[in-house]
Amino acid sequence: MDPQAWYDSLAAEVSCAERLMALTDQQQGLLIQRNFGALTDNLSAQRVAVEELFVLSRRRSEAQRQLAAQCHLPPPGKRLDIYPFLHPDQARTLEEVVTHLQRSMDSCQRAFRQNQLLLGRSIELAQQVLQRSGVVSTGRTYGAKGKERAFATANPVSRWQAVV
Repeated sequence: MDPQAWYDSLAAEVSCAERLMALTDQQQGLLIQRNFGALTDNLSAQRVAVEELFVLSRRRSEAQRQLAAQCHLPPPGKRLDIYPFLHPDQARTLEEVVTHLQRSMDSCQRAFRQNQLLLGRSIELAQQVLQRSGVVSTGRTYGAKGKERAFATANPVSRWQAVV
């Protein structure tokens, strides 16, 4: 059994996840600095990285499925079922890469949640500044269904989404 295609797809996925994590860290700095021009570029780069990550994930799943088929394992061909067919060093190396990928993805999700909270707090602060400056109405926006709705809602992130 040659797990090279599976390993290569895992390594590519790890690389992409690490790029996404770097972009997410950069996004946090941009949110803190309130550099919304660069934040737009960062969000575009994140979108591209997430799309690439989905493609790489499908490629990895396909390589794993093909290796499982070579081992005559029933689909979906779980990695722990494949390992006994491989040299112990290969199995250990693959598991290390899988573990690293899982940690990277967990870190990305944590950073995404932190950035969402940070953005929500920034929006709350901006709304407080507007209200304290004597602005009675913060205006109206249109929701996803095209209906007019008030800007001030209970969820600050939904306010941001309403503007975008």
